[in-house]
Amino acid sequence: MTRRRNVAVVGPFHSGKTTLIEAILAQCGAIPRRGSVSDGTTTTDYEPESIDRAQSTTVGFAYCSTANIDLTLVDCPGFLEFAEEAKFALAGVDGAIIVIEPVPARVKQTRTLVEFLDERKLPHCFFVNKLDKPGSDFRGTLAELNATFGNRVVAEHIPIGEAEHFRGYIDLAEQRAFVAEKGVAKEIEIGPELEAPAKEARQKLLEALGDFDDHLLEELLEGVEPPLDEVRTDLREETSKDQIVPVLVGAGITDIGVAANALLDVIEKQFPAPDGDPKAPLVAQVLKTIVHPQSGKLSVARIWDGTLNADATLVDTSRDLKVRAAGLYRLQGKKQEPLTSASAGEIVAVARLEGVLTGDTLTSGAKIVREIPQIAEPLFAVAIKPKEKLDEAKLSQMLARICEEDPTLKIVRAEFTNELQLLGIGEVHVTTAMAKLSRKYHLALEMKPPMVAYRETITQPTEIHSRYKHQTGGHGQFADVKIKIEPRERGHGVTFEEKIVGGVVPRQFWPAVEKGVREALLKGPIAGYPVVDLHVMLVDGAFHSVDSSEQAFRTAGGMAMRDGLPKCGPVLLEPIVYVEAVVPEDSASAILGGLTAKRGQVLSFEPAGQRGFQRVIAFAPQSELGNYITELRTATQGLGNYTWRHERFDPAPPKVSQSVREAVSA
Repeated sequence: MTRRRNVAVVGPFHSGKTTLIEAILAQCGAIPRRGSVSDGTTTTDYEPESIDRAQSTTVGFAYCSTANIDLTLVDCPGFLEFAEEAKFALAGVDGAIIVIEPVPARVKQTRTLVEFLDERKLPHCFFVNKLDKPGSDFRGTLAELNATFGNRVVAEHIPIGEAEHFRGYIDLAEQRAFVAEKGVAKEIEIGPELEAPAKEARQKLLEALGDFDDHLLEELLEGVEPPLDEVRTDLREETSKDQIVPVLVGAGITDIGVAANALLDVIEKQFPAPDGDPKAPLVAQVLKTIVHPQSGKLSVARIWDGTLNADATLVDTSRDLKVRAAGLYRLQGKKQEPLTSASAGEIVAVARLEGVLTGDTLTSGAKIVREIPQIAEPLFAVAIKPKEKLDEAKLSQMLARICEEDPTLKIVRAEFTNELQLLGIGEVHVTTAMAKLSRKYHLALEMKPPMVAYRETITQPTEIHSRYKHQTGGHGQFADVKIKIEPRERGHGVTFEEKIVGGVVPRQFWPAVEKGVREALLKGPIAGYPVVDLHVMLVDGAFHSVDSSEQAFRTAGGMAMRDGLPKCGPVLLEPIVYVEAVVPEDSASAILGGLTAKRGQVLSFEPAGQRGFQRVIAFAPQSELGNYITELRTATQGLGNYTWRHERFDPAPPKVSQSVREAVSA
């Protein structure tokens, strides 16, 4: 187990994570040549949706070996809408490399990610990539890292040159310099022009290490040069305990061999080997589910203890379910290498564990359930239905499969409209899921914005008389009713009562009148939305001993309501939701202005639990929030989020009522 390393590669989108993984795999000889994101030939981005977008849309797995370590790499999407799924994968690794660009303004985009890693005490380092790009700013980026995360973030490497002059890096601990020469790392002397910045940066590294090593701190205070072995030991222990966060440098595309070698060296010497006992009872956890329409399902799992055989019988303790493995594989992107067994510390794929979901715990029988990460609630919704009627039969099964692969998706029936809705982290997330449904399962769906659950109500009472008389030869149809309609307080619903005197409407016909009334209330007079919050009284009427029937009184009750509602001062009600947004301080004023522009009523504005964030609480019309999550993330560089719940219905302004009426009649 001391050879094993499980490392996630994470960071903002387009920072070069997948390209860096390709460099590492090629350097280790795990792939014959490096693939390219732009060409769609990388190992971990093999899904057509990832290739089309030129960015990772799902978690990918790869492995390689050096003389000293066996390494599993987990490629985590950086685009915010796909990154939430990566939390499950991060629950199964022992370290993480955060890849960022040398752009100070983008550092804040890693804040939520770093907080998640720190909560789990997961060792990690920063890799400042793309230092060969014009305008790269390593010093500014390092300063922003320190300002955001403190001095525990410290350079272990510094670049030799930047932008078009970038050549390699200086290893501050070892006091050695390396440059890329014909795709190979070559050691050079640290020239006079680099001695001063290297000495200053090395002193900061030693001081950061000294914060957790009193002996090293004493040596620094006394001006004694610490032994190299002591520095190496401190780097290993303090990185593996998540006490310091080293910063490394490189350019994943151009300095072939240099970046890969540097990262492999840090992974081997400073990242921890997995814990666990191969001889203990089996405990594993599913990190990712992959479903292929033809070959079936793969559950990618981290083995925490014990040994897993390819034909093992397992207990899913999360669901109290017994399952049998139908094969065991190590994944190299989409390629599967068969295994007979795997033991503690390994990440492997298990075939055809039906009923087992991402996050579930698998054991040989022990009653152990491992904790699963909390993921954000999906906030972007679309209403869906099959384009072809024949697809309705397989709709629920195919939607279940797509949610099995990506647990950040959700299928719901809307509370007030009963629409079938697909919810995701954002618009791109949802449209990508739709594309995958079409490609994998030949299921074409119509997609449209969800209906807003408007309601109608009344503001004035009225009394209305209605008579239904229909003669067709033989027995006819006759019913006569007089009803009173009165408004009720908001939220009190619809009530019906009878105040019949003298049996003018026989008791057996009262339920029929009520049924007709309630059916008529399903479509209001303004725009055809359900009518709420009113009281109806049956006060008078007449019947015929031969021609009256339940159907006749049902019809008369409906006619009375349809005639009476327009005389009751009807108004349109719009759903109002309670919104709670958590946003960075420097974006708060823009968020407040945005909510006000959406006819929102701000209730409070206060510091949030997170340092540097504010909590905004408001009421706002639901119709204004259809794409709010996208707007919020754009305004906050991806750092803002919000939750909402239905609060009440309020009268809509005249302009809104008019536009809704016109939309319905169009």
